[in-house]
Amino acid sequence: MPLDAVAELTGGKGPSIILEMLANVNLAADLELVAKHGRIIIIGARGEVTVNPRRTMMKELDLRGIALWNAGRPLVGEILADITAGLADGSLRPVIGREMPLENAAEAHAAILEPGAYGKIVLTTR
Repeated sequence: MPLDAVAELTGGKGPSIILEMLANVNLAADLELVAKHGRIIIIGARGEVTVNPRRTMMKELDLRGIALWNAGRPLVGEILADITAGLADGSLRPVIGREMPLENAAEAHAAILEPGAYGKIVLTTR
């Protein structure tokens, strides 16, 4: 979804929460888009990010990085249950960029790292 569409959907206020999967590319835009008192949760990055603290101060943002490997078993189980429920009820709709056969896993991994990669790559077994 284009950023201007997100701004329009929120009445120009921006989303209150952004889950960022590629912070080294998108964080600057996230800081502009997020609502005042909003939260940006950094889940992924493929490089370094420079943040101007003033951007967080002006909107009084909460900027947080998380790593699933730091969570304990009970929390991981809870997260997976929530993801499964969201997929089942349709509230989570992952973007699938490509499907590739499992035997092309190395090619799929290379494709993920290419500039302009969009969505998830699903490895199929059939």
